[in-house]
Amino acid sequence: MTRASVSWDTIGPFLVWQFLIPLAAGWAHSILYSIFIRAGDPKPQPGSARFIKHRRQILIAVYAAYFAFTIYEVDFNLQRSSNAYNDLGVPINVDESGLNSRFRKLTIRFHPDKIAAGVNRDAANAYYIHLKHARDVILDPAKRFAYDRFGPDIFRQCQSCLTVKDYVDSALLSALTNYGVLLVFLIGANALGFLKDGSYWRYFGLLAVATFEVRTAMRPDHPSILTKYLNPLVASFNLRPAYLPFQVIAIAKKASISAAQFLALLMPLYRIDPAHPTQPTDDTENTQYQQLDRLSAFVAECNKDASRLLELESTPYRDNERAKGELREALKKYMVQNVVHQEKEVRNAIGQSMVRRRTGAPHGAQGTK
Repeated sequence: MTRASVSWDTIGPFLVWQFLIPLAAGWAHSILYSIFIRAGDPKPQPGSARFIKHRRQILIAVYAAYFAFTIYEVDFNLQRSSNAYNDLGVPINVDESGLNSRFRKLTIRFHPDKIAAGVNRDAANAYYIHLKHARDVILDPAKRFAYDRFGPDIFRQCQSCLTVKDYVDSALLSALTNYGVLLVFLIGANALGFLKDGSYWRYFGLLAVATFEVRTAMRPDHPSILTKYLNPLVASFNLRPAYLPFQVIAIAKKASISAAQFLALLMPLYRIDPAHPTQPTDDTENTQYQQLDRLSAFVAECNKDASRLLELESTPYRDNERAKGELREALKKYMVQNVVHQEKEVRNAIGQSMVRRRTGAPHGAQGTK
C-alpha cells in the first residue's frame, strides 16, 4: 500500500463524515420535500421545529447508511485481497495431510513445467511460487499461528522471527504503540476542548478493540465468536469464505472508528440548543414562594380585567342596583370557573394546596377529593 493510499484512507472518511454527508442530506431534504409536498402547499421553513426534525431524521438515515457501507467496504477489500487458505482452496482448519493432497493437485495444474505452450511462463512461475509460499506458511505451526492472527504483514514486520513468542512480542509491541499514541491524542484533544461529543464511546471502542486484539494474539485458539457464531453463519448461507482472526480485527477497527464518528455526529442532533443548554430546575421553598407571588400578581390582574368587564356589561343596568349586582356576581363566577381555573399555574397551585392539606390530616379523614 502506497503512502498516497494510506493518506486517502485516513483523510477520505473524515471528509465524507464531516462535509459530504451533510451536503448530501441537504440535497435529499430538498428532493423529498419536492416529492411528498404538493405544489402550492407550504413547506416547513428552515429553523422551524418540523424542518429540524426532518433534517435530523435524514442525517441519521444517511449516517447509518454510510456506516454500513464502511463495514461492507473493508470486508469487500479483505475478500478481494484473499488469503493463503483461499488461494490454496482449503478450509481454515485444514490438517497437514489435507493440505499436501490439495497442493499435489495444484502442482499438476500450475507447475511451470506442466503449463500449456501459450501461457506466460514468468507469470505461471510467480503464481506457483505464491502457492508454495502459502503452503509453507500453513505447514509451519509458528508461521500459521502468526498468519491467522496478524495477517501477511507480520512477516515483513518481523523477518527475523522464528517462534510463536517472537511473532507475538513483535505484534503486541506494534499494537500497543499504536493504541498508546491514539490514546494520548484523544486525551490531549479532550483536554483542549476538542472531540467532546462521543468521547466516552471513543475510549470504550478503543479499549474493546485493543482487548480483543490482545486476547486473540495470546490465545492458542481462535476467538469463540468466530468458531461458534460468525463462521458457521457465513458458511450456512454461503456468503463468503470463513473469517480469519486478523480479518475480524481489521473489521472491528474500522467499525469502532466509524461508530465513534457516527455517535459524535449523532449526539448534537438531539441537543436542544448546544449554545444554551437546559438549566436544571430549582424546586426549593424560595422558588415556590416566588411562583406564588407571580401567581398572586396574575390573579390580581385577572380581577382587574373582570372588574372592567363587569362595569362595561352592567352599563345598561346602572339604575337597577339589584339586577346590576346579580349580573356582576354571575359574570364573576363565570370568569373564575371558566377562565381563571383553566390556567396551568392556577391548577398546579390548587393541586399542591390540596396535597399539603391531606398530608397533615389524621388517618381516615383525608378524603378522596
